[in-house]
This record gives sequence, structure tokens and C-alpha cells, in this order.
Amino acid sequence: MIAPTNKKSEFIAAFSEAIENKTFIRISLGKFRGQGEPSKAVATLVLLKDVPHLKLVTSLARKDETKTFSINDGINHIKAKIGDTYLSATLLAASGDVTLTYSRKREPQLIKNKATLTSAPPVAEHNRAKAYLVAPDRPYLQALQVSDGEGRVKPSMQGKYRQICHFIEIVDGLLKETEAGESPTLSVVDIGSGKGYLTFALYDHLATALKRDCRVTGIEMRGDLVQFCNGLARELGFSGLSFEASEAGKTSAKSADIVIALHACDTATDDAMAFGITADANLILAAPCCQHELAPQLDEPIDGLKGLIKYPLFKQRQADLVTDAARALLLEASGYKVKVIEFVSTEHTSKNILIAAIKSATVDRDLARRQYQNLKTSTGFSTHHLASQLKDD
Repeated sequence: MIAPTNKKSEFIAAFSEAIENKTFIRISLGKFRGQGEPSKAVATLVLLKDVPHLKLVTSLARKDETKTFSINDGINHIKAKIGDTYLSATLLAASGDVTLTYSRKREPQLIKNKATLTSAPPVAEHNRAKAYLVAPDRPYLQALQVSDGEGRVKPSMQGKYRQICHFIEIVDGLLKETEAGESPTLSVVDIGSGKGYLTFALYDHLATALKRDCRVTGIEMRGDLVQFCNGLARELGFSGLSFEASEAGKTSAKSADIVIALHACDTATDDAMAFGITADANLILAAPCCQHELAPQLDEPIDGLKGLIKYPLFKQRQADLVTDAARALLLEASGYKVKVIEFVSTEHTSKNILIAAIKSATVDRDLARRQYQNLKTSTGFSTHHLASQLKDD
């Protein structure tokens, strides 16, 4: 291990002083050069029985490892890691930021900057667990290999479990805002249901947790997945859940209170939205993916926007935004109040937008139509698949 240097001692002194003065926010450790699996680590303060401790979360490829230390032990532990296991350490404190880095020759450099964050957050209780609406020991989670036989979420499926929980929280909240929230029965169509993680979760939440009389249909083009999901639904005794091998625009389903399309590719999202509007659904939820339709059309925007399409990467991102903004406006023009929600953290995917549309009699539909037409004129696209489906171009 590298012997402490004056710069390292100065960094540790700033670390200790920040904790003592209650300006400490966190320390991040990076540039892993230790033994074993590469990792990053973040240290924050937590309360254990009302006593401040340091919590160190080490992030590995498939799991996080958490350890808690007394303040002195934590400082010494982190001190030992710096310059050996990790060649970069950044202290964030309300009094100022300090970064210590080592070159390949282990030569240290200390950099001080103004505070990124100007106030330290309150110290959280370490043992306060997040209350999820989805218990990890639900049978369908075990059957789908999200949880193990003991009802514990598998390390490799933590991201999927959080996505399921977040989705159910969103639906549970939005359902209370719709007329379907008071209906004695509920019909749900999930277009592009895939392996059914969210479809099973929603059915279980509605039928088991909320005790609702519901019928949930998953629409999926891949026959092997449909066969698998129908077999699993039977095994679990989910009598109101079934899956159908079909394209979004050719499903046998004719009506629905809730329509879902999560990561349906390109214009399949539009087909799902059009189905929901035609079915007069109370709630439409779509997480768009692969927005390719408009990019080739965005060649003649107004002069002020030409810089946004000059570079191919910007042009595609512009196309993504214009596509989804147009969808939101067309939903409003069809009588839906629209919310745009971050569904999945950008840490996992850039396709993280959820468009939630709630049937409403108070939406200014004419204003939405004008805004849609203005968007077309400004950005230069001429056709949009959802508008064509609704005959609104």
C-alpha cells in the first residue's frame, strides 16, 4: 500500500473536518486498481440508534455491498483504500469540494473547488427500508426468476424488481385519478407484453392486493412467449390473465379501461395509443422506444431550429422528442390529460420516458390540435403514424 502523503493527509483532514462541522455530503471513490472485481464506492452518513455512522456502498457489476462503520473506523477504512484500491477520491461538502487523484506513477494531485451542493442533507435512518407495493416473495416473481426460492430478489434482477415496483406505484396512483378507479370491474390490455413481468405484476396487484374483478390481456407477437405466459398464468391460478399472439393493430381485444404499451418499437407505440383512444380507455400508459418515423422528415424546420438537425446525433434526439411531443398533443386532442414521467433511471437506459394519458372532459382539445399543427410547421415533419391512425393529419 502507498504510504500516506501530505496531499492525502490534507484530503483526510478535510474529510474529518466536514463531518465535524456537519457540512459533509458524500465521498466517491473511483479509478479502481485493487484486487478482484472492479468497483466504485460511495460513503454517506447514516444514523444507527441516533448515532452518526459512515455507510460505504461498494457497487460491483451485479450487486451492491453495504458496510457501516463508526466515524473513526470509517475514516480509517476509506483512508486505507485511497491510493491503493482506488486512485480517485472526491469529497462533496457544503463548505467546498476536494478531489484527490493519483497518476499511473502514484503521484497525488489535490484539487479544491467551490461547493457543488451548498447544504448537507439531513442524516437518514439506516434501518428505514423502502415500503414497496410489490413484496419480493410473490409467487409470480419466483416463477419469473426475479426472486429465489426464499423470496429474496436475485442480485442480477434488482433493476427489474425496482422497475416492477415503480410501475405498480405509478399505476396505483394514476388509477385513483380515473373513472376506472371506481368501476367494479377492470379490463386491461398490455400491448407488447414480452415475458410478462409487468403484466403479471399488474394483474397480481389488481386482483390480489386491491381485490378488483379484472381481466388482463397481454398482446405479444412471439408465440413462444405467449405459450410460456399462458402456462404460467394457469399454474399461478390467475384466471383473469391471458396472453394472445398478435400484432398491436390486429388484436382481438375491442375494449379496455387501461391500455399499456411499454417499449413497443417505433410505430407500434402509436398503434397501441390509437387502440386505447378508439377503445375509449380511461388510462393509456406508453413508454416509447425506437422512434424512427420522423427523423427522415426533419429536413426543413424553421431557420431557428436548423442547428438541431445539423448533426446526426442531435437530429435523432430531436426526432425522439418531436415524436413523443406530437403523441402527447394528439392524446390531448383526443380528450386525455397527459403526464410525462421518468419511468426508468437514465443510469439503466436512455429510453426512460413514460407517457401517461388520463381520460378527461376538461382538456382544451382545440388548443392541443393547434399546438400539434404548429409543431409540424416548426420542425418540418408532414406525417405522423398516430395522427394517420386517428385521421388527424
